[in-house]
Amino acid sequence: MNEIVTRQMEIAGKEQHMRSNKFTPYLSFIGFVLVILTLSVNVSFKLGIEKGLDEGSLMLLSVANAVLLVYPLAWGIFAILEFYMLWKEKQKMKSKLERGKMNKEDFLDQIKKVKTSLGINISYIVILLFQLGYVIINWDEVNV
Repeated sequence: MNEIVTRQMEIAGKEQHMRSNKFTPYLSFIGFVLVILTLSVNVSFKLGIEKGLDEGSLMLLSVANAVLLVYPLAWGIFAILEFYMLWKEKQKMKSKLERGKMNKEDFLDQIKKVKTSLGINISYIVILLFQLGYVIINWDEVNV
């Protein structure tokens, strides 16, 4: 009887572990949304200039554009912290595997999730670097 209860607890623990969202790069996903919002406001601002919108609308779009060009760059600090946390988690898992505290199957399953999250995070950081270059080149657009 005790063995059955123990086995059910092991299975429940494994299910809970498999549903863990510890490796989901939420900060990078939020950053992607900010970048998409920035692009849409930037395009709206450029189209507004071409279409000859009234001065008040252009001023509001200009301020929103400037803020959104800089804010995701500040959000990049969280992307770097997320990268560091994911990298440390990857190193911990390798260490656990080497010490025998984790079996190979769990390691392969979890390392795949961490590598996917790292890929998402690194792609966000690369996008931020392009955005930083854009802000530096077009500083007059940001300097409201």
